[in-house]
Amino acid sequence: MSYNTLSYNLTANKGTDFILFVRYLDSNDIGVTLSNAGYTAAMQVRRHSSSTSTILDFNSNVFGQSGVTAGNTGGSGGIKLDVGVTGSGSSGGGIYIEANANTMSNVPAGRHFFELDLLKGTSTLRLLEGRFEVTGDIRR
Repeated sequence: MSYNTLSYNLTANKGTDFILFVRYLDSNDIGVTLSNAGYTAAMQVRRHSSSTSTILDFNSNVFGQSGVTAGNTGGSGGIKLDVGVTGSGSSGGGIYIEANANTMSNVPAGRHFFELDLLKGTSTLRLLEGRFEVTGDIRR
């Protein structure tokens, strides 16, 4: 199976819920079952590609508390696999990524970079990459 990594720029707001939904489809536009096939997912946001520390670190092994961290601060959210656009129900290939408002309040405003990968054994499939722009909050 061949694939192309999709470059996509995201914008998030500091201090508000962040939600991203994507679907991983096969060549016939059918959602690929991920969780039952042994896939996990990870997404990291960093200041730049050579940065050694993460700004946001999502994983699909745990959803809710500890499914995402903002720097050194724990957070609430993570990645759900094979779900629908609302993060519930069933949808083959559905990848639901979430960080709650409190977690996003710990993310610095500015231009960062992200990568979303599917992992299976020792294989890594990069699905998305691009800029992750965080706008500051005005209301205090």
